[in-house]
Amino acid sequence: MTTDASAEEARPNVVMIIVDDLNDLPLAPDGKPRIKTPNIDRIARRGVTFTNAHCNDPICAPSRASMLFGLYPQTSGLYWFEKWKENGVLNQSVSLNRHLQNHGYSVFGTGKIYHSGQSDGAFDLRGPKPDVGPWPWDGKSNQSHLPHPAMMYLYDTDGDMDYKWEHHFGPLSMVPDWKPDPAAGIPGYKGWRLGGKPFRYNGDDDRDKLSDELCAEWSTEVIARQHDRPFAIFTGLVRTHTPLYAPQEYFDRFPLDSIELPETIEDDLADCATALADRSLYGFRRYDMLVRHQDRQLYKQWLQAYLACVSFVDDQVGKILDAVDASPQRDNTIVVFTSDHGFHMGEKEFLYKQSLWDGATRIPLIIAGVDGMPQGVTCDRPVSWIDLYPTLNELCGLPREPNAASGGFKLEGHSLVPLVMSPEGDWDGPDVAITALPGKDHSQHERHGGTWFPHFSVRSKQYRYSLCSSGEEELYDFDTDPREWKNLAGDPAYAAIKASLKDQLIALRDGPNWKSLDDLHHWTYGAQKGGVASEDGTLTFSGHASSYLATIAKYKNFEWEFDAKSPDAGQMRVSYHARVRDNRVVGTVANVPPAASNLEGIAVPFDPGQWNRYRIRVVDGRCQVWINGRLHSDVVDDSNAGAGVVGLDFPGLAEPTLSLRDVRIRTL
Repeated sequence: MTTDASAEEARPNVVMIIVDDLNDLPLAPDGKPRIKTPNIDRIARRGVTFTNAHCNDPICAPSRASMLFGLYPQTSGLYWFEKWKENGVLNQSVSLNRHLQNHGYSVFGTGKIYHSGQSDGAFDLRGPKPDVGPWPWDGKSNQSHLPHPAMMYLYDTDGDMDYKWEHHFGPLSMVPDWKPDPAAGIPGYKGWRLGGKPFRYNGDDDRDKLSDELCAEWSTEVIARQHDRPFAIFTGLVRTHTPLYAPQEYFDRFPLDSIELPETIEDDLADCATALADRSLYGFRRYDMLVRHQDRQLYKQWLQAYLACVSFVDDQVGKILDAVDASPQRDNTIVVFTSDHGFHMGEKEFLYKQSLWDGATRIPLIIAGVDGMPQGVTCDRPVSWIDLYPTLNELCGLPREPNAASGGFKLEGHSLVPLVMSPEGDWDGPDVAITALPGKDHSQHERHGGTWFPHFSVRSKQYRYSLCSSGEEELYDFDTDPREWKNLAGDPAYAAIKASLKDQLIALRDGPNWKSLDDLHHWTYGAQKGGVASEDGTLTFSGHASSYLATIAKYKNFEWEFDAKSPDAGQMRVSYHARVRDNRVVGTVANVPPAASNLEGIAVPFDPGQWNRYRIRVVDGRCQVWINGRLHSDVVDDSNAGAGVVGLDFPGLAEPTLSLRDVRIRTL
């Protein structure tokens, strides 16, 4: 691409620092341990800190995908640790780094940017790879993710805890010493390893460098180069991701007796949605595992390790800022500092990401270095990671819609530039930030089950409203309850506020990419087309002896919503027909008659003879049905996966009657 040289010189450079698992500690929130972050504060003094910024899914892979592609998880369908390259929406979309590269930027990357190294390759140069080690080693195993042999006592009371490596913490001076086990063929090993090689450690002053130190130093070298084009560098720092290992000096900054525990209250979870407060979830189990060992002060020691890692990361940020300050491009370089999601430190008795409370959704987000912007100010408007892509498009003079040429989805965020320039001003973004959460948990020994049961939450200036896939709700008022201790969802005094927030959540959850099926030409009833349409748009089908109603159009992966009413509703089945041959249904993925309760034993509200709302989701041969907001069934039949038609049928009835309204469908 060729551009005018003077225009190229005027375009700002971008330094984006993405920290892994860093919560809102740099914002000094009430109720959490205090920590000094002088280098993050340096960025804040030069720009705008968004104090009400949130991730779009509090898990690494979907969160990073939402920012890098500018699409919500509910649009892409990527809620979990799936590979984005196998996602039918994202693999047809243009990433932020590629968009910069396509329009005249030199793009550099180091550390963790995409999850698990799943880069799209759109970097002019890549620096050191991420590694959350160093790691203990037993002298034999090929895997690097091994637990620390000195901390195996953690599992005395929770032996089946998943991901044992993830719970360990301590200074590098706690050198692992894995004892030989001849019976198991383990030779044993003393020392650390990093990147599959021995990690030299003879003390904090004589050791190899950690991944973040290598990434920060590489970034400083790139920033210091002579650049003939504007550049963008993405630096992904992996701390504070667990295991929480760091040099001893950082632990020394936080004596145990100086650490205050986050505030909790008795029976905090009693009024929470059961789907979100299930004590078998990973975050609750991690918290319980630590507090059970009160004699060891393990909870305080874990907090000390987390604080130490935050301080370690802050020092790496300082190195990058020093390079920006020393660069001749200092006054034309935008710095963005953020994290992929938050991380609970024990609030609500939870110790992890993956919740719909502020501990997991709230992130630091600071933008500095924009010409003419105010400095050292804050903005409390609710924003989210989805807004970064359109923000950089505007700041860097890029086309607004990177997917326009391919006919793909439009970016779903909104540029933050109006708020960057005037934090108290207006912008065209929503009044709430939305976060999705897979409704199952990987600690429950289910293979990615969560993808299919997403919950959602929206955060406004004052409130948080959450809607679970089961229909359960939570509502918190941050003016009176900043720690989310009192669920107001059942309080009649807040009914209007809850209803308004629910409407906003549903609008952001469902998105605009639906098309109406309120058209008789889209339907067949038996071997015939059409039915009767009333003035209000209701479609009524009756008088046919055939047993199914189906769309003419074929779909593969989709969501389908409609209201249905029938005097024969007790015998109606919701189906996804894998294929139709000679006007006959051949193969059915799911047959779902109404039932008294759903898969989880929760009563499904269903009123025979009245309007009931259905939502059907079909992906790769898996069919799920919601009735009136409650998950009713989940059926898998891979044998019939492929494009097919959606439909309803009444087995055994010669002349059923069915009315439909507000019918819509969207492809996934």
